[in-house]
Amino acid sequence: MITIVSKHLEGISLKEYLYSMEISRKALKDIKSKGDILVNGLHQTVRYLVKEGDRIEVIFPKEQHTMSFYPMDLTICYEDDHYLIIYKPTNLPCIPTKRYPHHTLANALVSYYHQNNIQATAHFVNRLDKDTQGLLLVSKTRQGHALLSKDIKQVKRVYYCMVEGILEGTGIIDTKIIKKEDSYQRIVSSHGKQAITHYQVIKQYKDKTLVECVLETGRTHQIRVHMAHIGHPLCFDTIYGASQEGTYYLESIYIQFIHPFTNQVVCIDNRKVI
Repeated sequence: MITIVSKHLEGISLKEYLYSMEISRKALKDIKSKGDILVNGLHQTVRYLVKEGDRIEVIFPKEQHTMSFYPMDLTICYEDDHYLIIYKPTNLPCIPTKRYPHHTLANALVSYYHQNNIQATAHFVNRLDKDTQGLLLVSKTRQGHALLSKDIKQVKRVYYCMVEGILEGTGIIDTKIIKKEDSYQRIVSSHGKQAITHYQVIKQYKDKTLVECVLETGRTHQIRVHMAHIGHPLCFDTIYGASQEGTYYLESIYIQFIHPFTNQVVCIDNRKVI
């Protein structure tokens, strides 16, 4: 990362200047120990007082990973030096767990990076459940992830889901969601964190409805909890009250964000009617 000091920032410490560039304290600690900070081509400590016109170059530590490789064909919808947008298939976990230690999207990304000699790791901006399919935004670096996470509301995420029953029109679901005690399930509770979902009916069938959901927040299982809360659980999602067991349909179909490094709008749109 290279920046030029503007006049209004002249006289502050290099540390404060880097904080103003959205570099976190943890990231700065790693840069000091494993990377470098150059001012006009020369190493400087964070105590240096910056001057107008100084050329600041931040050399980030190399991204490292310890995960095993899981070679698989990835559907990459967008890629640059900082971010990827991948289409994740259903029945694939995002990150390793005790139950799924190796065959995950994170392992597949590590394998992809290795094959293409890319120094990167997998930081998921919008993590999807194992059985949720669709577009997934991944940062290749901790810094890229931190910049998007700081302003996560500017990342627009749209989903399709199939719910039980006939739902009408549009609506906003604004509740608080909390993890159920001794369970991985989430429930609506006044003690939880705010969750807001905007929904719109796309198509009605005999006994089910295709719904588009736009998230303002990104709570775990948010759409599944919210649809069940208004009496229309996802079809086959028996964890949240569906009448029949099976594989539910929930798909991330649209992602848009302002690229923190270029200020350009990036948009991938897979919307369709099924």
